[in-house]
Amino acid sequence: MDRGQRTRRGFLKGIAATALTVGISYPGNVTTQSRFDTVVNAIAAGADPNGSERIDNVLEGYIDDDTLIEFPAGRYRLGSLDVGPVRNLGLRAKPQARVLFEPATPASDQRSFITFEGIEDLLLNGLTFDFSRPGFGNTLRVIANGDFLAQDLRICGQLADQDRTTPHVGFRFDVRDPDSTGVVRDVSAPDGGHQGGNGVGIFVGKNHAGTLRFENCTVANFPNNGLYASAPGRSSRNYRGRDGVVHVRGGLYANNNIANVRLGSTGSTAYGVTVRVDSVPPYPSLEKLNVRGIRLRAQSGQFISDCDITITSDAGPGFGAIVYHPDHDSSTVRNTTIHVDKDEYNAVRAVSGDSGGTGGPLTLQNVSVTGDAAGGAAVVIADRDRTVLRDCVIEQSGAGRDGVRFTSANECLITDSTIQVPGEPLSLIDSSVRKVRLTV
Repeated sequence: MDRGQRTRRGFLKGIAATALTVGISYPGNVTTQSRFDTVVNAIAAGADPNGSERIDNVLEGYIDDDTLIEFPAGRYRLGSLDVGPVRNLGLRAKPQARVLFEPATPASDQRSFITFEGIEDLLLNGLTFDFSRPGFGNTLRVIANGDFLAQDLRICGQLADQDRTTPHVGFRFDVRDPDSTGVVRDVSAPDGGHQGGNGVGIFVGKNHAGTLRFENCTVANFPNNGLYASAPGRSSRNYRGRDGVVHVRGGLYANNNIANVRLGSTGSTAYGVTVRVDSVPPYPSLEKLNVRGIRLRAQSGQFISDCDITITSDAGPGFGAIVYHPDHDSSTVRNTTIHVDKDEYNAVRAVSGDSGGTGGPLTLQNVSVTGDAAGGAAVVIADRDRTVLRDCVIEQSGAGRDGVRFTSANECLITDSTIQVPGEPLSLIDSSVRKVRLTV
């Protein structure tokens, strides 16, 4: 067995320790040190824990295959770090230690803050990135060729995203190997970006080809998407994504502009996710203020289940709590609650395709829509033949609120459902819908 095989075998010792819901293998156990040949104490190696001296040279001297670098409690000052192809590397806080990394140079002087590229079997655990100094704070970037686990990472302070000509991202994760998995667990970026900025909380690049799993993450107050994970699914003449799957499990996504969670690759899922918008998010400009809960951008086969979406009357304007892009084909939303108090705001919206053709059928099953939003319609379906609403309850009380509106959608079905609104329960515009055990 060669060194690469030994490394991967060691890394996967902890696989499936908590893989209870989707049946995929992924790195699970971060407590063991047995997979590493070398364990380095950062302070013993010369790193200053008081934030006076930069630690760039210390880290660069110890980063190697099969190496774990542990950080005792402290504040560590870092200019930027670029880690090239290595196997089985770990950077983690010692147990119960509060470890902060502080940028030593402005974001405008960096390509990113920390970059891991071409890496296999990476472990990041227990690190906080302090971006509270204005103008300081850039991307933590993981471009992996193998498995990785990023756990208990946090950005405190706002992303330095005021310059709208440059993309700004808090975290970026890609898995380039189709057979590998990255797990992002308990990662948080609650402070977002600036009013007038363009920051993204977490971004997944178009070349993601493997599996990414986001577990119990918190992303809030970003002007340009919270979790932006639709790029791998996009496909056009000048843009070709590799269609890597993304699973979102639990977590809170709150007060992000454009979309709180955005998926687009085939078979991607969101399960047990909480989305809440109870204030106007920061936004680049007024014409780019568009608050959406979960947005499905492209491809088909996505599955949204057991999610809870709340849009209060204080939210900014937007297209809807669940929104289907014209490029999206077909997918299912199941066992999900949507509460909308924002007037003229759709709970579900599927808009017509740019090409004039129809998208694939949509399925809403056991979806509950409540709230006192006035005006407009709770559910708007356009150009989606054979769409099905099953076991759904739509109860909205605001003045003039309509229930379900179909436009240019034929052979649709509403069954075992209830629509209770002050306006029109069901509107058909150039559409045909079969109604079975429907109460209005």
